[in-house]
Amino acid sequence: MRDFRSFFSLDQLQTYQAGTLKFSYKGVPCLKSPIDVALYLNLLGTARPATLFEIGSKAGGSALLFRDFARLHGLGAQIVSIDINPPDTGPGWDGIRFVKVDVNDLRQTFSLHSLGSLPRPWLVVEDSAHTYFGCLATLDFFSDALLAGEYLVMEDGILDELGLSERYDGGPNRAIADHFLKHPDIWEIDTDYCDMFGRNATYNPNGYLRRKEAKWSIRSK
Repeated sequence: MRDFRSFFSLDQLQTYQAGTLKFSYKGVPCLKSPIDVALYLNLLGTARPATLFEIGSKAGGSALLFRDFARLHGLGAQIVSIDINPPDTGPGWDGIRFVKVDVNDLRQTFSLHSLGSLPRPWLVVEDSAHTYFGCLATLDFFSDALLAGEYLVMEDGILDELGLSERYDGGPNRAIADHFLKHPDIWEIDTDYCDMFGRNATYNPNGYLRRKEAKWSIRSK
């Protein structure tokens, strides 16, 4: 497992974080770092998902951004945004489906709402509460649900370097490290994205994950 340290100094990160928390899209809070906005624009054009699952909706700004970025690439991707408290929306949200669920109930939710039958390929963005157990639950579920070549982006591992990870019981980075230790043959870190602007110059260090060729099912373990 490679180091999670990012390209940024702490002074840079603190200023960068302040700006990121102010970022909105179409007047709706989005809270994405500008580097990751660029990386997602690139990833959508390369991975060309037919369905994008966003785990964690917040105000819905990132769902809007993903929908519009997909359309820029000529994709008719459906955006499925999953949250325990989905936002209230009005006109202008076509192409986005909000589903109320806790991140720890993904398997039941996918069955209840027939989400497993949505068109492939899939792209998953984990941006929920950033807790260790929530992130691990997402990794465990999508280890089995994704096909070879499909992506899961684990957001906000930069919390470690911001000194905030204890609030989240270790958060995304601990979840990735532990999952990789237990299941070393499921994911590969796509360094083309993690390192595009410098080694882990992203809010998602080691977080752009591509599913390897499936050799076994995690359900059987």
